Amino acid sequence: MKNTTQPKLLFCFLFAVGILNSQSFEETTFEDITTTPSASRSANFVDVNGDGWDDIFFTNGPTVGQNNMLYLNNGNETFTTVTADDIVLDNDRSDGASFADVDNDGDLDAVVVTYGRNGVGKKNYFYRNNGNGTFEYEPNNAIGIPLTYSEMVNWIDLNNDQFLDAYITNSVVSTRNLYFENQGDGSFEPVTGLTITSETLASRSITWIDYDGDGDSDLYVTNEDNDNNSLFRNDGPNNFAQITNLSITQNGKNSAGSSWADVDNDGDFDLFIANWDGQNNQLFINENGTFTEQLGSAVASEIGSSFGSAFADVDNDADLDLLVCNAYFTGQVTNSLFINDGAGNFTKDTSSSLANHVGNTFGCAFGDYNNDGWQDVILANTLNENQSNSLFKNTGSGNNWIKIRCVGNPSNNSAVGAKVRIRATINGNNVWQTRQIEAASGYCSQNSFTNHFGLGNASNVAEIEIQWPSGAVETFTDIQGNNTYKVVEGEGIQLGTPKPIKYGYVIYPVPADDVLVINFPKDELILKVELFDLNGRKVKEETNNKAVSLEMDVSQLSAGEYIVKITNTIKTTSQKIIIK
Repeated sequence: MKNTTQPKLLFCFLFAVGILNSQSFEETTFEDITTTPSASRSANFVDVNGDGWDDIFFTNGPTVGQNNMLYLNNGNETFTTVTADDIVLDNDRSDGASFADVDNDGDLDAVVVTYGRNGVGKKNYFYRNNGNGTFEYEPNNAIGIPLTYSEMVNWIDLNNDQFLDAYITNSVVSTRNLYFENQGDGSFEPVTGLTITSETLASRSITWIDYDGDGDSDLYVTNEDNDNNSLFRNDGPNNFAQITNLSITQNGKNSAGSSWADVDNDGDFDLFIANWDGQNNQLFINENGTFTEQLGSAVASEIGSSFGSAFADVDNDADLDLLVCNAYFTGQVTNSLFINDGAGNFTKDTSSSLANHVGNTFGCAFGDYNNDGWQDVILANTLNENQSNSLFKNTGSGNNWIKIRCVGNPSNNSAVGAKVRIRATINGNNVWQTRQIEAASGYCSQNSFTNHFGLGNASNVAEIEIQWPSGAVETFTDIQGNNTYKVVEGEGIQLGTPKPIKYGYVIYPVPADDVLVINFPKDELILKVELFDLNGRKVKEETNNKAVSLEMDVSQLSAGEYIVKITNTIKTTSQKIIIK
């Protein structure tokens, strides 16, 4: 492994949305992440080592094969490039990837699917997480036995045994999609004879989503060759009914990806479909299970070739915006970023650095890599099969936010399939927002497992409701904004992720209880740490004694706000914290 350098910010553009909300991105340069030409397909923002910081994974899929890429987040605006791990040494023609905790042991495992060559399929790859962010390839895992032309993989607990099962789409030669049932002992068994494994269409993306609001996850598959897309309603474990009488399953196109989100904050999930080969994209608004195509939407007005897509509240104004990845269409050299007005009406951004990124992109993913409450984005680029990937840092300001990470027990540990809803008073209005936790979305895209909600001018959340895959429902009230929370099923809510402070220092937990922990960069081994109350009175002072971490006992201090001041030989930085 090697440490990458600090990011060099290339440029920043600030654009206004409405009167109060603003958003900006900075395209960054990280050694290896954004400087290594590759033929990338999947973009995954996932915390593989469980330290609370989203790491970055890209698959690469040129015809001749290429190793995949994993970058571990150091929590101080640097990443470490993984160079000697099974998950980056396949040298195969990789396509989609999905991470989830399939054995419920507290870490994220992975499947990377591959695309065959010359009429012969290739094996897929299952990687078991060793518990520390390293991976072991399992050549005898049933998921990797069939030789296929696979496009994507996605996880869901299909039979309600609280273990995640795998579904894989195929698009050439043997076009039946594959379903593997998790046996709960680390192994998988292929299951056939189901409605969801009977079609023989060229399928691309997979989305598990509760489209009809009945509490379980239904299956939506996009198909190319101008065939209709497929919707399978979940009627119980391994019992699906194919639905063909809705607009989202008619008038087939060359569909590559689909992303679902509650774009109008009415409690149900709406649908975006990315189409390629000179076709327009589509947006459907869901009204209690009935879908209306938005033919006049800016989202549908473009004609081109789109693949990956992802919804995210990029300006923290309490509605979901949309990023669409474009590739391989004459005259179409940028991706498309659409800003939501809160009612599901979108305006195309043509000015920001993200919207003007030039090249070809297959997959994209949102995650907050620096834990500042603003969603950053990675792009899996592939122009001429030799383009560097991208990381755009979100530098927005002026709106509040909240992040919620769910851990299932007895539900699957990754809480895939759970719904998270929050209620807050924003601009005087009572606003509900809804998310469903997914292990993949769009085409070759996986967003962070941490649920992110913009709050606009709301400083707190009146109510959080979590509907777990087990059927349990939990509610929490009066939660302070601008914090990250961890919710373990049945165990309540608590502050979660470490919070970064200036110059690469990391301080946690915030609020602190008995012990305040401060991590330092490895090259700053002599520092003084002082703690002041708001009257300027020093209440604690310690030095790190050449250690990279310091634990300060604050158990005797009164609850309230304090200032942490860290001094080294050239600078002093400070951060306000809370002791409870």
